[in-house]
Amino acid sequence: MIKNTLCIVVLFFTTILFANEELKNKIKLEKYYKIKNTFSGNLSENSSFHLIFAKNKKTKKQEVFTYVFDGNKIEKLPEIIHTKPFSIVSFHQENNILTLLLSYDKKKTAYLKKVDIDIVNKQHVISEEIPHEDFITSFREKNRSVLIYKTEDALLFKNFISLNKTKESVYNFTGKKDPIKKFFKDNSITALKTNEFVANGATTSLKAYLNKNEIIFTKDNLKKKTTSLFRISMEKEVIEQPEIFSFLNQSSSKKFKKHTSYFSNKKLFLLSLHKKNGRIKIYDSRNKELLNTIDLNESLISKIKSNSNFTGVKEFLKNASRNKYEPTITVNKTKTDKIKIRVDYVDASYNYHYNWWWHHHQFMMWQNQMHMQNMNFSAPSGFGPSQPNEKIFNGAVTNKKERFFELLINNKGLVSEESLPESFYKEINKNKYIDELEEKTLLKHKSSCFLKDSFRYIFYSRKNKEFLIKTKLLE
Repeated sequence: MIKNTLCIVVLFFTTILFANEELKNKIKLEKYYKIKNTFSGNLSENSSFHLIFAKNKKTKKQEVFTYVFDGNKIEKLPEIIHTKPFSIVSFHQENNILTLLLSYDKKKTAYLKKVDIDIVNKQHVISEEIPHEDFITSFREKNRSVLIYKTEDALLFKNFISLNKTKESVYNFTGKKDPIKKFFKDNSITALKTNEFVANGATTSLKAYLNKNEIIFTKDNLKKKTTSLFRISMEKEVIEQPEIFSFLNQSSSKKFKKHTSYFSNKKLFLLSLHKKNGRIKIYDSRNKELLNTIDLNESLISKIKSNSNFTGVKEFLKNASRNKYEPTITVNKTKTDKIKIRVDYVDASYNYHYNWWWHHHQFMMWQNQMHMQNMNFSAPSGFGPSQPNEKIFNGAVTNKKERFFELLINNKGLVSEESLPESFYKEINKNKYIDELEEKTLLKHKSSCFLKDSFRYIFYSRKNKEFLIKTKLLE
């Protein structure tokens, strides 16, 4: 009798133990929630957060369920409840505070809520309504998000840093002929991220770069083969009119067909090319000094660091100058005092996306909607809530075919024949992992993020009617 009782007790506690173990990597919502979509983001080397957007069919409220996963167990954070459905604009983290910037529409007007979540104490603070009309682009760093707005009268910069009060800076246009206002006229803008490995830059003419509390704007003139540049400092609430300066990469002896640029560490890199010749000019953007001119020809062969698919400068120029391609140039830090210039070309449909996670989120939202309607689909050119001036997931993130070559240069812009040192930031073929997840069409409500050494994603299992979180090591 005692033995039987002991067995029952052991079985009981074993059942509870395994039940609790199951809860460590699974999430189950009540049946009265209608799932809309999910979102995933990185917190640390091994930790991630996951949002589930759902509608409570009983209360008619919109709810955002928030979870943190450290690779072993899931911890639930407070729900965010609202009357209108949210879309995520940005996120960042400082110490134990995870900040979400969530947008919504009310009476056809866009607003923003800043939600600060204490991951340790499991409490959150939701801000008052923040105007979100005329949003054009954003930057996201580990501990802050910078959002940029452009109206008929001004450029507005909002600097969000966790529990701190949002800091705003404004540049007021002086009139219709204001040079900064004309700089932005009829042009979409692409924000570029320079604190990670950048394989291919943007092919749009108007670009923006964040460096501490300064934003650098550049604009390529394809006809004149020039790039204009100006800086905005967010240190002051009211910004004075900045100087615009144009850097040249054209000459009377060589007429280039294509032109693009890249900014990094106070230097401006201009790439222009034709089917038989090409050139890189490197400028010190502060004092407008030309540091070096690199002619792209066979004389560079001993200095070029190429991949296995590279077939020589002559063939590269011939292909890169074709109408179906666009050239790109990027600059990446190494673990030495030298930097790597990468020259490449991409399909004309390619678009660089600073916030690749946002576009992946929108793609998954669209995919889930199509899945619910039992429709076959191909990759869309646009869907979901629009983010200004960007074509969503039309050849996003990186170019799949490696056709690039690299040059190693020192701080003065001079080319070195040394072997390529290791990159400061790890190069990750994000497309490979994202594409593999997208191809798993039987999985619903998917979203993903990249950690230091792994790819993590959440999805809904229709069979078990629950969410699972999986981790895959990066190759």
